[in-house]
This record gives sequence, structure tokens and C-alpha cells, in this order.
Amino acid sequence: MDHMLTFERGDDDQSLVVHGDEQGLTLLRDTIDRLLRRTRPGHFDHQHMKTPDWGGNELSNERQGGELIHHVEIYCWKGDKAP
Repeated sequence: MDHMLTFERGDDDQSLVVHGDEQGLTLLRDTIDRLLRRTRPGHFDHQHMKTPDWGGNELSNERQGGELIHHVEIYCWKGDKAP
């Protein structure tokens, strides 16, 4: 893997901590940008990001301090269907 991107639970178990190097944060930004572009008005779309342990290559396996989250789903809601 040529980037570092992790989502981890914070020490209080109520917070999310994101760790990323430049390539990892660029991947996260590009994923969000892609969702924004392809989601049609009045609909929603989503993207999965997973560690290699869970069959993906978007997230890193090595935790940076907290409990590693292996599967992240990012949703984009547009228009009248948004909650």
C-alpha cells in the first residue's frame, strides 16, 4: 500500500479519529468528490472503504493509536430524499 489512511475510535469511544498521509487524505478527498459528482439530485449514493484485512485497499491496516475501524461507508444524500 502506498498510502496511509485510518479511521479509529478515540479514547472516549465516542469520537472518530482520522489519520492520513498526503496520499491517503487525497484518496479520501477524491472519494468524497466522486460521490458528489455522481449522486443525482433526489437520490443517494455511497462508497465503501476497507482495510486489506476486510478485502479492500483504501484503508491502512496499521493503527496509529486507537482501535482500528476496518470498514467505513460514506453516504452522499442530495435533494428531497435527504433525511
